[in-house]
Amino acid sequence: MIGVAVIGLGAIGRLHAANLARDTPGARLVMVVDKDAEVAERVSRGLGVPSSASVEDALGESGVSGVVIAAPSPVHADLVEAAAAAGLHVFCEKPLGVELAAAQRAVRAARAAGVRLQVGFQRRFDPGFMAAKRHIDSGKLGRIQLLRIAHRNRTAPHEGDLDGRLGSIFVDMTVHDMDSALWLAGAVDEVHAFERLRNTVTVLRFAAGGMGLIDNCRFAGYGFECSAELVGSDSTVRIGARGHSIDVDVLSSRGAVSRIADDNIERHSTAYRDELRHFVDCIRDEAEPCVAGEDAIAALQLALAAEQSAA
Repeated sequence: MIGVAVIGLGAIGRLHAANLARDTPGARLVMVVDKDAEVAERVSRGLGVPSSASVEDALGESGVSGVVIAAPSPVHADLVEAAAAAGLHVFCEKPLGVELAAAQRAVRAARAAGVRLQVGFQRRFDPGFMAAKRHIDSGKLGRIQLLRIAHRNRTAPHEGDLDGRLGSIFVDMTVHDMDSALWLAGAVDEVHAFERLRNTVTVLRFAAGGMGLIDNCRFAGYGFECSAELVGSDSTVRIGARGHSIDVDVLSSRGAVSRIADDNIERHSTAYRDELRHFVDCIRDEAEPCVAGEDAIAALQLALAAEQSAA
C-alpha cells in the first residue's frame, strides 16, 4: 500500500482525500493537513485518519510515500520543492506555480530527487477528452484546422481575493485549456488574449497551422461547462457539447430538461478519481506520469503569455 498525505483541504483537497481513502486501489490515506486546524480535524474525523496544521508533520511522517498538494496556488511550487527534498512523490494540483521561475525550480527539484511529479490536469483522464485524443491519434480527424474550448464556472470557486489565492483567471482557468490545446493539437506559436467583465477570450495559432479559440468565464450562472470541438480536414469531434454531467434528458409536455454539471467536481468526477489511481500506479511501478512537470510548465508559459497579452 502506498501511503499518501493530502495538503490543503479546500473542495478539491477534500475530494482527493476522500478518493484516496475510499476509491484508490493500492493507496492508503495516512494524514490530512490544512493550516486551519479545525478544518483539518473535521475532515480527519470523517475519513478516520490523523490530521495536522503543519506541512512538516506530513513530510516527516514515516508512513507517507507521496503527497497530494491542493493548497492555494501561490505556494504550490514551494511545497513541491519541500516534498522532493523529503524524498516524497508529488501529485500537485494545477497550476504548478503562479510564476514560471518557481515552477521550473520545482520540476528541477523533483528530477534531482528522483521522485515522481504529476500535475492535476484531470481532462487527460476524462472519458470524452480521451476518446477525442484517440480519434485524433488514429488519423481520422485529419489535419487540425480549429480547436474551440469553452471553460466556464457557474460561480467563482472562492469568495474574496481570487487572484491572491488562485492566480489570475489565465493562470487558474486558462492553464487547463492550454494543456488541453497542447495535448490535442500540438505546439503553439502565437497567443493573443482579451479580458473584460470577468470573461476572457484567448486566440492561438498552432505550429501545424490550425487556430484555437478559448473562452473562460468565472460567473456563467447556468452551471459548469467544459466543452471542446476540434474541426479537422476529414472529420470533427465534439466533447461535452451539452455540458451534461449525466447524459440523460427528461422529456415532458412542458419541454425537455437536461442536467448541467453544477461544478468541476461533478463534471470530472471519474477523471479526478482516475488521475489519483494513475499517480499511485506510477509510484508503485516506478513509471513516468502521463502528465508531468514539464507539461505543466508548457501550459503555464502559454497562460502567462495570455495574461501578458490581455494586460
